Parts: sequence; structure tokens; C-alpha cells
Amino acid sequence: MEYNFEPAELAYVTYLLVNDGLVEDVGCAFTALTGYSKTDFCNRQISEVMRKLFGFDFDPGNRTDAQYFLFKKTYEVIEVQITVCRMESDHCKLYLFQKCANSILESGMSLVDKLMEDNFEGVGLYSCPDFRLLKANQMYLEYMQEACQRSGNMFSLCLDEMVPDYWGSDMESLWVNVSETGETACLEEQETVNGGGDIRYWNETIIPISGDGKAKYIVTILDDVTGNIKHRKRMEESYEALKKTLEMKDEMLMLISHELKTPLSIITSSIQTVELICKNELTDKVRKYLNKIKQNTYRQIKLVNNILDNTRVNNGLFKMNRASVDIVLLTKNIVESISVFAERKNIKISFSTMMPQAIIQADVDIYERILLNLLSNAVKFTPEGKSIEVTIFRIIIKGNPKLCIQVKDYGIGIPNDQKELIFERFGRVDHIVTGHSEGTGIGLYLVKMLVGLLDGDIKVESKEGVGSTFTLVLPFLKTNKAPLESIRIDQRDDELVTASAIEFSDIYYGA
Repeated sequence: MEYNFEPAELAYVTYLLVNDGLVEDVGCAFTALTGYSKTDFCNRQISEVMRKLFGFDFDPGNRTDAQYFLFKKTYEVIEVQITVCRMESDHCKLYLFQKCANSILESGMSLVDKLMEDNFEGVGLYSCPDFRLLKANQMYLEYMQEACQRSGNMFSLCLDEMVPDYWGSDMESLWVNVSETGETACLEEQETVNGGGDIRYWNETIIPISGDGKAKYIVTILDDVTGNIKHRKRMEESYEALKKTLEMKDEMLMLISHELKTPLSIITSSIQTVELICKNELTDKVRKYLNKIKQNTYRQIKLVNNILDNTRVNNGLFKMNRASVDIVLLTKNIVESISVFAERKNIKISFSTMMPQAIIQADVDIYERILLNLLSNAVKFTPEGKSIEVTIFRIIIKGNPKLCIQVKDYGIGIPNDQKELIFERFGRVDHIVTGHSEGTGIGLYLVKMLVGLLDGDIKVESKEGVGSTFTLVLPFLKTNKAPLESIRIDQRDDELVTASAIEFSDIYYGA
């Protein structure tokens, strides 16, 4: 375009007069709009002036009616339209600036400005697609200075000018994706270090603002989560320290338990030797004392075994020896092995099954430990003359067949508010009952962990004064292996008798 303005007209026009690429004059209206005067721009290259105004070197040349973001001398940003007019001289051009209405940039009017007034969040506004910083509050500027390790003005700079190694980085990919897809992105726990060496942590939300069907701006909101992260890290450090302490305690327990187990085994073997060699020479009084020694030795062995197994399971050191086993036959043998203890208390114990055989993959020793513990508790807390029922049946849970082993007693029961407590480590029910050993509180806790090793579940239903029902649920694991023969299970009788005597040692042993 070619125009010929009268001097009086120029007084009302926002312009720069450029001659041979140098700024020759600055209009009063331009100074009023931008804050820059003749002293700031006269005799300077137009490309240099444009960089000062818009953040990058360019000369619109013959382009007209182009819109750009202009940064005032105070770094406030506005959107303007530039029209380039040729004067009578071929070397002279008049750059006309007209402010455009922009609800996002208008100070104090937009949601962005309201967010920036919040002292608890850092907020930055960028243009798209060049990602040029248009506006920001103090918290955001501090974040960028720490993250980019730079100082000074950051307004009008693009991300690639502020962020080291920006090109080809994950940050570039993320921002381009937000700009192109219009999807919000979230970054958590970004770390910055200030000049004093203090670490801060931030959560950042990057939100595109669309105009004319495409992203025109990107708002990034920062939440300073330093306090939360440092608190969490302190908790994690405390947890790790506690974990190491517990591991040391478990190692000490295992060491002590092993040291105790050796003399206990020698005592047990010595008693058995005396009973075998001096069988016909023992008086009733001597037998009574031997039985007391044996009973209390078994009680200590039970405690040592529980501590060792508890520690092994907690530290993932428990070895599994799965085999295909007929759980019906195995359960029947276990029930029969402890019937003598129930009879001594005049308790009737019965076994019933709804299936003649049930083959599952299980560790026989672990299953014995579980069932013996449940049975010993049932006998311990069932009054004389009552009964205990052991039942095996099949159920369907979510379309999958499961095997259930149920131990039901008619004993003192468990209060409702303490049902979950019994499966916790050192959890004990507050019974006002005389004549019962309180126990250590690790038996049922160990049972629950052992059930977990068998991929099963255990639950309890109980009513105080009526009795309790413990239900063990085990999966039918697929296997091509043949089950253990009944002869092999029967061959475990001696081991089972000893295991039963140890488990029931805190109830009865001997005459």
C-alpha cells in the first residue's frame, strides 16, 4: 500500500517510520501504546526493534494486516495488527499498529489473570505453535529460572530459547502433542534446585486453549508440592530404616530360635531314649515327670517353629513343596490323629465329606500345620461335652470351583469387634476364661500367611457364647501329576503324631 499522510494526521496514528531499514520516527500514539519513545528506537534497525517488540527478528516488509503479540516496555503483552504502507519515497515505509481486542490477554479480565493472582499456584501463558511466553506470575517465573538455570527477563522468549537441550526432548514432544491434539497433559514431581541449593517439587498441568478450531494458547499451572514430597520421602526413609531394623530383629529371632531348637531336640530325643530303654523300669511318678518335661519341651518347639516359619514367610524364604494330594484322605488322617486329645477333654470330633476324593496341588506339611492349628484352637476353646465338626465340600466362586474345608466348634466364640484381630500378628482375643493358655498371638497370623502360600483364603464366622466356624478355601489347581498314594500318606503317621503332639502341647500331653 502507498499512503501520503499529512503531519497533522500522523499525530493520531500509532506508527513507526522506517527509512532504508532504520527507524526514523516514532509516533506519540505508539509511545502511548507501547511505552517506547524515540530515544529507544530511532536510528536502530527495524529487525532489531521488532525483536524488542515481538521477541524475534523479522521485518513484515510488504505484508499487511498481519497479527502479532507485542510486548510493551513493561512486558505487558497485547495483540496488534500491523499494516505496512509505502510512502512517496521507495525507501520509506510506515508501520501502522492497531491493538486488537483479546479477552485472554486483557489484564484483569480473563480467567488466566485471575489464576495468576493466586499466590499458591504458578501460572504461565504461552502462544501456539511457537510456545512463546506471553504472561506469567512471579511463582511461575521463579520456577522457570530454577528449572532452566537462568536469570533475567523471560517474557517474549520461546521454550527452545529458555530450556536447555529442548529440541528432540520429551518436553518438546509433550508440548507439540498438547498443541496438536488439544489434550491436557499432567506432569508430577518435577524437581528444581534454586540458587541456594534447595530442592523443590512441582506438579504441572498443561492446558491448551483453542481458537478457530486449533490451539492458540497453552496455559501451564504449577502446584508446589515440595512439602508433601519431602514429608513422603522422610516417611520412606523412616520406613526403610524401620524395615532394616525389623530385618535385623527377624535375623536375631531366627538365630536365637535355631540355637534353642538344637537343645530342645536333644531333650526330646533323650526322653524318647529313656522311654525306650528304661520302659519297664519307670515308675508312675517318673513317667509323670517325663510327660511334663515332654509336654513343655513340645510347647517350646511349637513356639520356636512358629517364630521360624513366621520369619521365613515374611522374608520370602519359605520353601514350597507342592504335590498332587487327595485332600479328603489327608484331612481324615489329621482329624483321626488328634482325636485322642479331643477325647481327653470329652469332646466329640467328627469328619464328613460331600465328595469321596478331591485332588489338589498343595504342600502337605503346610496344610497339616494349618489344619492342626485350627483344630487345636477348637479343642482349646470348646468346653467339655461339646463337639467339633470338620467338613469338606465344593463351592463355585465367580464361575470357578473351589474346595472348602470347614472347622466348626461349639465353644466360647469370638466377639464381633475382634474377629479381624485374630489374624493379625500378636493379635489375641480378650477372653475372660480361666484354665486356657493365652498363646503368643502368632498362630492364626501364621495360618493366614500359609493359606496365602497355597493361593487360598480363610475366613471366620463366630458368635460369642455359641461357637466359631473357620472356613478354608483352596483352588483346584490344574495338574497332570498323579496324586500321592494313600500308602504314602499313611506312612506319614509317625510324623503326624509328633506334629499333633507338638501342636496340642499347650492343652494336654500324657497322663
